[in-house]
Amino acid sequence: MLRRLAAVAACVLLLAAVPTGSLYVTTLPSGADVWIDGTYVGRTPLVVDALATGHHTLGVTKTGWRPLQLDVSIVAGQTTLSSMRFEQERAGLRPPLGSISIHCVVAAEAFLDGVETAPSKDGTYPASAGTHQLAVRTARGRITRSVTVWPQTRTDVLFQPDVEPPRPSVVAPAEDYMPKSAIQVEGEKVVVRYGGHEVVAHLGLTMYRIDGKVVDYGQAPTMIGSRLYLPLDLLTMLSSGTR
Repeated sequence: MLRRLAAVAACVLLLAAVPTGSLYVTTLPSGADVWIDGTYVGRTPLVVDALATGHHTLGVTKTGWRPLQLDVSIVAGQTTLSSMRFEQERAGLRPPLGSISIHCVVAAEAFLDGVETAPSKDGTYPASAGTHQLAVRTARGRITRSVTVWPQTRTDVLFQPDVEPPRPSVVAPAEDYMPKSAIQVEGEKVVVRYGGHEVVAHLGLTMYRIDGKVVDYGQAPTMIGSRLYLPLDLLTMLSSGTR
């Protein structure tokens, strides 16, 4: 009996001594199923704690999108960040519908790609996947936004008539859209030179100076670990090379 108790105690001490770390998984779009080493662990965005250090296989899937798989390395006492962007499956079929939800403005009329549209029973506006021009007519006049809709995903759109131009609050890792050499962070100051543009911003402030013009994107640059996160709208503009 004493030998058995000693063996159990030894196993507990051995397990307690195994170094572990954490994994933070995000996807665009979110709500993807996550597997680690073949075991289902939840949906994104997701933090997985107490992972043994070393290499693990990370897999993510979402209906209508190509499944993704990669190897991740877990470091003891640290949180490893993994940000993944899905590509739409090409099956020759019409992509699944998404929806748009309008917030913080009373709109008498809503227009999608120039056509007046009515909300469904849940108050959202059905829309096919892709980029659309969404407009609402308010007491202050007509306000227009460019909105990206993802399949089987609700896109929340915040209209702020007193702020021009209104911007989404979605952020993404800058390194997913440009080389690390294009990004410079010195203290609170952030400088990005990419796609023929120069962006100057400061951590904690939502105002960005783009090619000398000040724009409020509604979301400040943020550091998560050693990675810089910027508004998705800004990253899309920089990576597309538009002006």
